[in-house]
Amino acid sequence: MMSANAYETQDFIMNTNVEQRIISDYASEIYSAAVKELHRLENAMSFYREASEVSLLNRNVGGEPVKLSKEMMFVLEQAKHYSRLSENAFNIMLSPLIQLWRKAGEDNKVPSNDDVERTLTLCSDDNLLLDIDKDTAYLTKKGSMIDLGGIGKGYAADICCDIYKAMGAASAFINLGGNVKAIGNRADGSPWTIGIQHPDRPRGNCYCAIMCSDVSVVTSGGYERYQEIDGVKYHHILDGVTGYPSATDLKSVTVISHSSTQADALSTAAFVMGLVKGTDLIYESGCVGAIFFTASNEIYMTKRIRQYLKLLERFACYEV
Repeated sequence: MMSANAYETQDFIMNTNVEQRIISDYASEIYSAAVKELHRLENAMSFYREASEVSLLNRNVGGEPVKLSKEMMFVLEQAKHYSRLSENAFNIMLSPLIQLWRKAGEDNKVPSNDDVERTLTLCSDDNLLLDIDKDTAYLTKKGSMIDLGGIGKGYAADICCDIYKAMGAASAFINLGGNVKAIGNRADGSPWTIGIQHPDRPRGNCYCAIMCSDVSVVTSGGYERYQEIDGVKYHHILDGVTGYPSATDLKSVTVISHSSTQADALSTAAFVMGLVKGTDLIYESGCVGAIFFTASNEIYMTKRIRQYLKLLERFACYEV
């Protein structure tokens, strides 16, 4: 607990650590409402829960269109939008490919090109059809599945911040496993400070800080999770075009946006697309901007980022 009217809490929800800091005379009530909502969203959107809407849609692949909640339809529509915008660099349909690479790790054998190509046919965004007017979704190809792991936490952060505001909190912060969103400023009036992990150093070593208020900050990088196959490291972010872990000139991408849903999707997409195309994506999306940490340890930032960025060491930093 931070003070008499502010809470700092940690929970494990949506298969990740959730940190909340709420400054309000009603902080405990706001926290309880946010946690209740996070559990509801997990029950609706989890890939692993049999009763979730995601599981219902995945089980009905090739059958009749499935009636879904308007909330789920909104998230699916957003996912389709960012898939099209990023030329499939962001894709909620990659679960069959993820499973293929997970088995490859267990077998210590890289999947064959034929297996990758065959699996990619299940991962096309075209296999998911949405009827917004009827609130129905349909998976057309047997073996296709959706997984909202790349956008669901961002959406949950947005919803929690809506709750904070609706219940009167002028200042709050939530971190869902790296999906960060803040409203207002800290109790002393200063902006919230979000440290950005250095991709080559142990956890907790940051190369810059983002000074933010009323924005979301999300970072994607190949350093977070990887597996070794026959002595070679393969990171967990897959390219939906090639079917292999993305071969990128970037070590990490940090996206700043007023929408955590958007930041969640764009950080993955920009990482997969690389510096040049990723920069174009950021500008086309209309988000606040992004910071790119390259394979050559250079830092590039889009034009609106400078006001938010504080470098913690002397790095080469360029504007794009």
